[in-house]
Amino acid sequence: MTRRSAAPLRMLVAFCFSIAVVNAAPGFAQTSDEDARRHFEAGEAYFKTSDYDGALREFNQAYQLAEPAKRPAILLSIASVYERMGNLPKTVETLEKWLAEAPADHRERATVELRIQNLKKRIAEQPPPAASSSTAAAAVSPTATTSSTPPPPPAPEPNRMPAYLSWGIGGAAAVGAAVTGLLAKSKYDDAESGCAKTPEGCSDSEVSPIKSMALVSTILTGVAVVGGGLGTYLYLSAGEPQQERATGVVPRLSAGMTHRGGGFEATWRF
Repeated sequence: MTRRSAAPLRMLVAFCFSIAVVNAAPGFAQTSDEDARRHFEAGEAYFKTSDYDGALREFNQAYQLAEPAKRPAILLSIASVYERMGNLPKTVETLEKWLAEAPADHRERATVELRIQNLKKRIAEQPPPAASSSTAAAAVSPTATTSSTPPPPPAPEPNRMPAYLSWGIGGAAAVGAAVTGLLAKSKYDDAESGCAKTPEGCSDSEVSPIKSMALVSTILTGVAVVGGGLGTYLYLSAGEPQQERATGVVPRLSAGMTHRGGGFEATWRF
């Protein structure tokens, strides 16, 4: 083929391709708009069932695929979804975007502007978000730590062991005093009914055991009294401060014998 015959052929191919592109363009636009309509209808279905996440997803897809002239209407649907979700700032942002894209003479412009004003008032009247429990605890803990004082140390338990020992000694002495007293009384009665009625009377060997047991009984009685009293004092004073206790705790003991019997004396100094 010669160069002269190739040039008309190239022009014919280019002309046919341009006609094909022109005829195919409406088909592409129609397909994109059809997809936008399907996404919009799906968004409305999600919205009616309160599935706001699904509705928001489908409406945004429809907005991306729709023709520029149809996008403002989709923005109103997106704003309604945000309002149902409680996201008032995004609602205001979407409505302001609608004002920027909608025609200046749109019949709903005044309604949308009033809606934006009301939403902004609602946002201003909302209380600030409450602090989380961990933040509140962190804010309160330092104050609580600094204001609280450590509890006083527990008072030491009083040592009452000396009182118990004193009572034990006094109890043992009381038992011994009772036993020796009974023995002395028994021997005394025997002597009274025996040797005491003879002309010679009772000898020293017969009277001496009676006096000894009587003396022992008297001494043990005194020890029992001292042990009981001392034990009571030690028990009551065990819980008192050391400086408030009496200094003369141990009594002075004295015993003796007379012609009438034995004697015992205990003296405390306070």
